[in-house]
Amino acid sequence: MRKPLLLIFTLLLTALAAHAQNRVLKGVVIDGVSKEPMPGVSILISGTNSGTATDAEGKFTLNVPESGANVIISYVGFVKQTIDVANRGSLTVVLEPDVKALEDVVVVGYGEQKRSHLTGAVATVKMKDVDELPVGDISSALVGKLPGVNISGGTARPGTPASIVIRNPTKASKDGGSNSPLYIIDDVIRSEADFQLLDASEIENLSILKDGAAAVYGARAALGVVVVRTKRGKAGKPTVSYTTTVGVSDAAYKSKMMNGVQLATYLNDFNRSRGLAANDPEYYSPDELEYFKNNNNNWFDMAWKPSLNTRHAVNISGGTERATFFAGATYFAQNGNVDNISYKKWNFRASADVNVTKHIKVGLGVSGNLSDNKLFYLKQGGENVEKDVTNLLNTPQFIPPYVDGLPVLLPGGSGATGFHFFEAQKLNNYTRSRNVVLNVNAYLEYNVPFIRGLKLRTVYNKNLGNDWGKQFGTYYKVYGFSMLGENKHIFGGTPNAPTRLNNGDRLRFNPGYTDGYQLNFNLSYARDFGRHSVSALALVEQSEIYTESIATMKEGIFEGGNDYLMSAFGAKDIGPNAANESGILSYVGRLNYSFADRYLFEVSFRRDASTKFAPEYRWGTFPQLSAGWVMSEERFFREKLPFINNLKLRASIGFLGGDRTAAWQWLQRYTPQASNGAVFGGNSDRTVGIKLEKLPNYFGRWDDVTKKNVGIDAAFLNNRLSTTIDAYHDHGYNLLTTLASSVPLTIGSVMPAENYETVNSFGLEFATGWSDRIGKNIDYNIGAFLAWSDNKNILVDVAATNRGSWQDPTGRSSDRGLQGYRYLGMFRSQEEVDRYLEKNPDYTIMGYAPKPGMLYYQDIRGPRQTDGTYAAPDGKITEDDQEYLTKKENNHYTFGLSFGFGFKGFKVDVVTAGSFGGQGIVDGDARKKAAKDVSRPVFWADHYTPENTNAKYPDPYWEETYSMVSSFWFRNAFAFNMRSLNVSYQLSQNVAKRLGISSAKIIGVGMNPITFFNPYDYKAASGAYNVYPQMRTWSLGLNLTL
Repeated sequence: MRKPLLLIFTLLLTALAAHAQNRVLKGVVIDGVSKEPMPGVSILISGTNSGTATDAEGKFTLNVPESGANVIISYVGFVKQTIDVANRGSLTVVLEPDVKALEDVVVVGYGEQKRSHLTGAVATVKMKDVDELPVGDISSALVGKLPGVNISGGTARPGTPASIVIRNPTKASKDGGSNSPLYIIDDVIRSEADFQLLDASEIENLSILKDGAAAVYGARAALGVVVVRTKRGKAGKPTVSYTTTVGVSDAAYKSKMMNGVQLATYLNDFNRSRGLAANDPEYYSPDELEYFKNNNNNWFDMAWKPSLNTRHAVNISGGTERATFFAGATYFAQNGNVDNISYKKWNFRASADVNVTKHIKVGLGVSGNLSDNKLFYLKQGGENVEKDVTNLLNTPQFIPPYVDGLPVLLPGGSGATGFHFFEAQKLNNYTRSRNVVLNVNAYLEYNVPFIRGLKLRTVYNKNLGNDWGKQFGTYYKVYGFSMLGENKHIFGGTPNAPTRLNNGDRLRFNPGYTDGYQLNFNLSYARDFGRHSVSALALVEQSEIYTESIATMKEGIFEGGNDYLMSAFGAKDIGPNAANESGILSYVGRLNYSFADRYLFEVSFRRDASTKFAPEYRWGTFPQLSAGWVMSEERFFREKLPFINNLKLRASIGFLGGDRTAAWQWLQRYTPQASNGAVFGGNSDRTVGIKLEKLPNYFGRWDDVTKKNVGIDAAFLNNRLSTTIDAYHDHGYNLLTTLASSVPLTIGSVMPAENYETVNSFGLEFATGWSDRIGKNIDYNIGAFLAWSDNKNILVDVAATNRGSWQDPTGRSSDRGLQGYRYLGMFRSQEEVDRYLEKNPDYTIMGYAPKPGMLYYQDIRGPRQTDGTYAAPDGKITEDDQEYLTKKENNHYTFGLSFGFGFKGFKVDVVTAGSFGGQGIVDGDARKKAAKDVSRPVFWADHYTPENTNAKYPDPYWEETYSMVSSFWFRNAFAFNMRSLNVSYQLSQNVAKRLGISSAKIIGVGMNPITFFNPYDYKAASGAYNVYPQMRTWSLGLNLTL
């Protein structure tokens, strides 16, 4: 008993002695400019984790060793102070702004630069402006913020991210290439999927390299580069941040279809135009029409419902001057607006940075994510991810889903239009993909002590990925009925024997694996010599990636079977088994020079070797040169124009490559096939054979693109007004393309991609912003940008029969407008038809004699002659009478407007985006005729009949004369909507302190809250009418800092 008591007594004495060795230090921190107290300033005892932060009044209390210690006072944007507090009981600290730290730093290729030293076209995003938006992919948060960066899609079907296209990409590859830029995360080349899975809370900086500045990434940079720097730990007391949002999403606009009565009336008028007798049972009788008035079945509204989404993000950061750490985790979940659809993703990231010695620093980062995307599996009549929404909209609304509890057999039967959504939904059939990614990044950094500014750094990154795909489709039963009503069009009566409909009746499993690494060795140097500033980089980079996947499928799932292979007893198919590996070895060099922050120069090169190409053709060199002149730093300028705070002229030229092509095309490839070989003996059984794939191209190499850019950066009126202007010209040549149009069919094989085409792209970008304060409590900002882009084909693949004709794209833009028929009018009566035929006696429309209710068009030319020319107009409207009806089809002008306002803790941010310059047109499917199994948009209710001669739309029977592209269907292409509305309130420091936290903010966000202009009366302003619509999301959230 004595020993435990003695031990306890000893521990108490030790604790008291330790307490006696500490004393209390009190103090206050003041802003050196405003003379106001500074809350949230970090106070840290040097060499320890002990510290605190100032309260709302800028005061702090800290236990410090009696023997003395150094206290580090730091705050972002202010000069750090280290103070010896020996024999001091109180402190008054005045922090001054750190001019160098406050200067905006931009992440670029393999490093960072001060914004004032940039000589290229680099767009940046302030992550604090987007990290509260409730989106499932980072691209959707960037809409409306970056000139020359086109972002489309996103905020619609769960798990479908937006896509980024930089400027007007010069690319012609047709063998698997894309318009997506290159993605760099922490100096490592990553996939677009890896970028989309990032959460905004993980990102510290995001930049987009639009011009020759991307040349430092060589053969993969022709389409631009997105550079991301993720968060790392910062010295100071550990800080925990937590953000959560919960939102409700619904369609921003629901497509409007004909109801049951409208469609039945439409079909009656259709049947009359085709000449059916009045007593034909195809007609919908008066009693049936009356029944439909009171028994409408909108399948879309029955299935559609608001969905929920939620986001949670937590991170912790802290450390000492010697070691820092960061850890974070996020979760995002979004339900579909119809059942059986969902998307979830989990992210984690952790890193540590340690100064092992005064000159050696090491770091380790581990990150990963898991995503789970579940979609409706709809195989009946063909597989299409949008079939759920398409069929819900197209199903005629005079058809009920159920009669007396039995599912109805739709008129489409076993075809695509016979798909019974609700019965298939009960099956829980799905297409599902799960992806797991693990990424490990380690570095070693050595600051050479005997050469100031010289640093050696090596980085190793390992990336592992597993993707898991699965499809499960079974079958269901539906019932036909004896039908009711005078003409048997009302669903009901005696049920028939059930019909079994196949929704795939199979199980498909498709796992895949990715294994890659990247290793960098770089030597960097940065030093100021008076008014001279020099920095240099030399780097060696090697990367390899291996992917493999296999697919297996089994049919014949027994009734009641589950989604495992053991539940299927039908035919089995294993394959294909695909594997691919590639690697790149690179040498990079870059030199930057600045004199007096006035004259700026940068030169860089990259030499790449890619295993995608043959050994003799896999090496390429990609140099870049840029320069800038900061005129505002000239003495004469400052004296003459003092209201201009910054004026910089810059120009760049870079030679880049594009390797977006399938690998190993320089080798002849073969595919083994069963029962496809030679026949031996007296029977027709074939042996295993070898099939030759496309012809090889040993001389193939990457696309070549020369990017030229000139720009102006300016700031006025004490930097409250800022403006950036850029003009660019990209010359793409040796562009890889498959010559399909100009190669004769007798070649007998699929042609490989060849370096053939030449295309020039060009454009202008303008951005401006105003930021100011009114008094102490009000701040506001206004921003706007406008961008234009286009291209010109210099040498392209053209069929011999089209060379020199109006269809030849050579010397013209890839977007030459909509090709179709020039609409002249609609025949409203037989008298109009007769008068027109008097002047044009042989006039026909797609082979039909004119009739009332038909559209008619301009006769442009006669038939094509053997020499490729066209005969004179012949009074017959045929496919030869098409022409380009508009200058452009797509909107080539994009713009964005933003506004921010803050009053004390209250803040409002609004982002809008729009485009114009193209030509809108009614959807191709919407222009087609309806039928008893397929409805069409509501505008068709106003169609021509002898009783409705002033109708807006033609007689639906003559589909061949109106469904093609013509100026009749044109609509305004102008698009303008509010992309995000963010309203937040920051609780005062006093309130937060009483709650026991550092800060708290309440957040309210609307995504796609307002569409300012919609030229269509049946669908949303953008996108097709029969696909998953754009979502409008309203969410509430909370951000806490502990």
